[in-house]
Amino acid sequence: MSKKIKPNFIIIGAMKAATTSLYTYLKQHPDIFMTHVKEPMFFNNLNKDRNYVLKGVKSKKITSFDAYQNLFKDVKNEIAIGEASPSYIYDKDCPQLIKDYSPNTKIIAILRQPAERAYSNYLHVKRSGRETINNFEDAFNSEDMRIKKNWSPLYYYKSKGYYFQQLNRYYKLFPKENIKVILFRDLINDATNITKEVFEFLNIDSSFTPNTSNKANI
Repeated sequence: MSKKIKPNFIIIGAMKAATTSLYTYLKQHPDIFMTHVKEPMFFNNLNKDRNYVLKGVKSKKITSFDAYQNLFKDVKNEIAIGEASPSYIYDKDCPQLIKDYSPNTKIIAILRQPAERAYSNYLHVKRSGRETINNFEDAFNSEDMRIKKNWSPLYYYKSKGYYFQQLNRYYKLFPKENIKVILFRDLINDATNITKEVFEFLNIDSSFTPNTSNKANI
């Protein structure tokens, strides 16, 4: 590439809070570029080799700046350039890494009622064959033990709901006008108006109406 193209907005999560739906809606806008890899998970894997316990097949990680920047090689004349990685909201290192890489990045977070989010997370992991515990309550109560044994944050059903702690790390580094917080229930119940708000947040044409009939992976 002749020049390095970086994202100017990132959907940071939360997991199981309709980030895939929002990604799908935003991708339709002619002024928005979204990476073809929906969840690059670059910043939470950068400079890390934690060897987490993770059942099932491990996905290939994007761990180099060249590989990450290559995700944006097809950007043409789009104004808003983004990606969506729900793991960024939980990882304590991501806010500073994102700030260092692209200081003016806009941050979008979607928050879901924590208990509902946790149960949806559990069902997602169970369906994918990665959860070995057949009872949600037992899996939920196993979190502290799993953290001590270095299990992946994929299994942190409880602590991933501590939104104040997670968002506070972003508010300490980014101006509040660069952070957009959306409630899951609002996106599900009124996707057209919520996406309009996001378009306004990204300073692009907010009169565009995407097809929001599909609710993906929630």
